[in-house]
Amino acid sequence: MTDRAVLFLQLGGPETLADVRGFLYRLFADPEVIRVRSGILRRAIAASIALSRAGTSKKMYAAIGGGSPIRRLTDEQSAGVEALLRSRGRDVAVRTAMTCSRPLVEDVVAELAAGGCRRFLALPLYPQYSLTTTKGALDRSREAVHRYARVATLLETGSFPADPGFVAAHADLIRRELAAFPDTAPGATYVLFSAHSIPKKLVTEENDPYEREIGQTVAAIAREIGPERRTGLAYQSKLGPVEWLGPQTADVLAELGRKGEKQVLVVPIAFVTDHIETLFEIDQLFARAAADAGIAHFRRTPGLNAHPAFLASLARMIDERKEFWQ
Repeated sequence: MTDRAVLFLQLGGPETLADVRGFLYRLFADPEVIRVRSGILRRAIAASIALSRAGTSKKMYAAIGGGSPIRRLTDEQSAGVEALLRSRGRDVAVRTAMTCSRPLVEDVVAELAAGGCRRFLALPLYPQYSLTTTKGALDRSREAVHRYARVATLLETGSFPADPGFVAAHADLIRRELAAFPDTAPGATYVLFSAHSIPKKLVTEENDPYEREIGQTVAAIAREIGPERRTGLAYQSKLGPVEWLGPQTADVLAELGRKGEKQVLVVPIAFVTDHIETLFEIDQLFARAAADAGIAHFRRTPGLNAHPAFLASLARMIDERKEFWQ
């Protein structure tokens, strides 16, 4: 057993319909998601939301096969990056660690610590930093190491919105999908980047850098695919009545239809694996919205998943953290 481990931090997702309510409870009990100071009140709110949303969410997961593939896909990323690092002589374990579903980060850290791990590197698989995702995942990692591995060292990585390998993987997938449209002429297809939205006040009042880093990602990918491509940015997955970052992806698709666009490619840029937001929201809801808007040809780039350029980039980020290997 190695004494070094990398934690690939992700939100997670229910693997079965029976897991949906528990997943929703963990999601909304996160103090960075429901920002209520009282833990008792926050957990009560989370339980209420989980109860009220479970039925609708189960129908969504049923529509993508009965569960989220995010654990399987993240495990594939973990195994691929560990193999790359070991091929370079790095003795390390790379493990999937989720905040809202199994394997929970606390359980992963406890198991690794019991096996002799004394140096952890927490790597959130969120390309753009947000209080709602990255901060909570890193807080959970710190608490887990403090509780289960008191003598261990914990190092952390930040976001990677314009990392060359991350950008190259997206550009490769975009080029492949553009080639599958009936009209492959440059400019014939509108490329719409779609990011998960967050409440706007987090940006304006709490300086969440998410919107700025989304802009960095869009600019970097747009440069990589060339200035002849027509591109835009929209946000998806809004919840509740408060104002979130926009415009909303469904609204932009309707507007593109009114303008006569016939070919649209949606590129999910805030996710590194396929899950409910890509497989249901984009592939099913937005595809129907595009058809209703008169967009004849609608496609999506697949999640980065185990794209070789992305895995190589993650391995490089880890390999370059010299203090982790000391």
